[in-house]
Amino acid sequence: MKKRRLPDFIIIDDDPINNMVCNRIIQLTIDEAIVNAFTEPTDGLEFMLNTYSGDDANDAVLFLDINMPLNGWEVLDMIEGFPEVVKGRIKIFMLSSSVNPSDKEKAGSNPLVSGYIPKSLSQEKLKEFFPDMVKTE
Repeated sequence: MKKRRLPDFIIIDDDPINNMVCNRIIQLTIDEAIVNAFTEPTDGLEFMLNTYSGDDANDAVLFLDINMPLNGWEVLDMIEGFPEVVKGRIKIFMLSSSVNPSDKEKAGSNPLVSGYIPKSLSQEKLKEFFPDMVKTE
């Protein structure tokens, strides 16, 4: 199976409305985007392990919320235990409404985290972080 040019998108956030908004923004901004959203972090973790461990697996971008019952930092700890092949395919961005400066600092110092995006996700933020993926008019 041929690898897709664009990565898949994964959202892990316990807020279903935020997941719906993120999905819509991604679909409007990035052509043929595949989005998988999870309100239960454990479901998202299982999905990533199952989907991104094969030789022909695609790359993925994960938008991970911080403030959930199983918080984003705990989810990152679990991802740390993933096989290297899976971790190497997933680019992680913390997507959070947290105004705590230590959260942004903690995200910046975690080698698994590629960036920190304040909620709400917008087309402008997607264009800033993923300029090569944005639909051209």
